Amino acid sequence: LLVILFVLSSVTLNAQVSTNSPYSSQGIGDASFYGTAFMSGLGGASTALIDSSQVNLFNPSSYSHLAKQLPMFSVGIMHRRNRFSLNGIETEGNYTGITHMSLVIPFANRFGLAFGLKPYSRRGYEINNYEVIDGDSIFYDYEGSGEIQEFLLGFSAQIIKKRNHSFTIGVNGKHYFGRLDNTRKTYVKDNNFGEIGGMEQRFMRARALGFEIGANYRFTPNKTNNFTFGLTYRPEQNLNFIQSESRIFYTGFTNISSYDTIVEPVKVDGEVTSPSRLSAGFTYEFLPIKDSSSRNSRLPKLLLTGEYTLENWANYRESFGTTLSNPNFKNSSALRVGVEYTPHRKVSDRSAYVRFYHKFSYRVGAYSVNTPYSVNGEQLVDQGVSFGIGIPIVINRAISTVNISANYGAQDGNGNPNVIRENYYGFNLGINIAPSYDRWFRKYKLD
Repeated sequence: LLVILFVLSSVTLNAQVSTNSPYSSQGIGDASFYGTAFMSGLGGASTALIDSSQVNLFNPSSYSHLAKQLPMFSVGIMHRRNRFSLNGIETEGNYTGITHMSLVIPFANRFGLAFGLKPYSRRGYEINNYEVIDGDSIFYDYEGSGEIQEFLLGFSAQIIKKRNHSFTIGVNGKHYFGRLDNTRKTYVKDNNFGEIGGMEQRFMRARALGFEIGANYRFTPNKTNNFTFGLTYRPEQNLNFIQSESRIFYTGFTNISSYDTIVEPVKVDGEVTSPSRLSAGFTYEFLPIKDSSSRNSRLPKLLLTGEYTLENWANYRESFGTTLSNPNFKNSSALRVGVEYTPHRKVSDRSAYVRFYHKFSYRVGAYSVNTPYSVNGEQLVDQGVSFGIGIPIVINRAISTVNISANYGAQDGNGNPNVIRENYYGFNLGINIAPSYDRWFRKYKLD
């Protein structure tokens, strides 16, 4: 039922005009981070987050670290609202969509298998303008929509599994699909307020395969401290796309019979160079031991995490037929940090002195991203803070979680007044569902 609900929701949400950012008109759209509510609450850090009750599609080596023999189904949804301003002119936009959907199955104590779906990039903008020439108003409309999704099949294996340390590797095989649309119109109004003008439509459709690899090393010197180091790498890849362009003239935009085709739509096969991506991260967990002299002492957990990411967007290219284009992107980098505090980490503990909210995980994070976009030589910088909470749900020893996060940030060109300034806030909701342990995995034994 949950799968059907979220599939229908994703179709409905993707059918809407997703006004999000004018910069998504370039290249393959906005390919910024689309993390889960769990990661978003920690500033978006994901590379070294290895948790037995949380799904992490961004590092494939995490799959085998889920609770033993317990499949995990995970879904997420997000909403973001933007405010753009330039020289005293302001406008707003918003976007709502699915962040991910996945099923991860750990097996044989050392291995993990994952199936997942998440966005790779999205396009969503609407820009309107006009000018007066010889007493007539000429209107210009620019619109874009669409998403490129990635369906992934992942596998991970624990190469080293010792008491104090472990080493795990993983790989995600990906299938990219989806469509990005650009539409622009130039027209004048007739006496009946109808439109007379021209329209150009372009689209790019993905049909490509790719992959990424990940690894993590976990060191546990004692029962109190735990260190995790993570690494992910996606090589530069040439992704197969189809492009089409058409132009028409019309005397009535709502009257299709008035359309006169100027350029017939012709599909052209080509390639888009996807940039390489390298991310390195760390996580430290402090797990104090219970004081034996006290019967009512709780067992807190403190988690610190961070990561640094590099993406080589300067090599981005689009090649269709004899046409080669380069949007002049800049290399992107991101620094993300987060802190999580859990008052009582034993979520199945039913002691009278442990309240339900003591088992919640409280998160705060921050991030600074040098985006691929630049205006007048100034690279756009995206900075923000985030907050989150994790609510565990225990049913027959299986731990499910509900994660909620919120973030606030701004994107500008280092204070340049000629660059569009963007302020935004967003909310994420994620659910990780583990099946009932007793119902799915109870084994009967006869002596």
